[in-house]
Amino acid sequence: MPLRSAQVINHFNKSRFIAALIVGIALVMSACRSHPEQVKVSGQDEWREGDIVLRCGSGMESRVVTQRSHSAYSHVGLLHYDSLCKEWQVVHAVPGEDEPEYVKTEPLSVFYSPFRARSGAWLRVDCSDSVAQKAVQYALQKAEQHILFDNEYLLADSTFLYCTELVWRAFMAQGMDVTNGRRHPLPTMFSKEGEAIFPSDIEQSETTLFVKPF
Repeated sequence: MPLRSAQVINHFNKSRFIAALIVGIALVMSACRSHPEQVKVSGQDEWREGDIVLRCGSGMESRVVTQRSHSAYSHVGLLHYDSLCKEWQVVHAVPGEDEPEYVKTEPLSVFYSPFRARSGAWLRVDCSDSVAQKAVQYALQKAEQHILFDNEYLLADSTFLYCTELVWRAFMAQGMDVTNGRRHPLPTMFSKEGEAIFPSDIEQSETTLFVKPF
């Protein structure tokens, strides 16, 4: 009986320890979700119209993209300087942010808000300033037209756009393929084409001049 009692006590103490550990982890995770850190953006004085910004989100979709592509980033957008507001804006296509899923333009601070971004980077395409500027003008037109997000990830259909497709088409309209034909396989349950452009396809392209993490 004493031996069995000791075993019961040890099992009880072990269970208490595991429960306390789980609660501790949950509290830490909750604290991280409640107080995420703001991405510290730098180098803005060197940016130009049509440069590309990347970010890694905190959601499940972002994790899937980064894991499948072995990249640090899951989303892209094009930079546009708003001379009236005197601030940088990002033109991008993104789903599921509590509003209609149109191509949109929003302040850099919103694009990199703590609840949307864990990290970020600045990328420049190896092209002239005029080509980059025309590319972002193309994207701005899509925002004005309220083009919806392409949830089926179909490059064959230009009436809907997903984030990397917007960037790709913006430069393709200027005669430049910023992916060099790179694609990533995608289950047909997500896209009937069986492939899509991932941020890493642009990031690792031969047309990319440099990528600078923040």
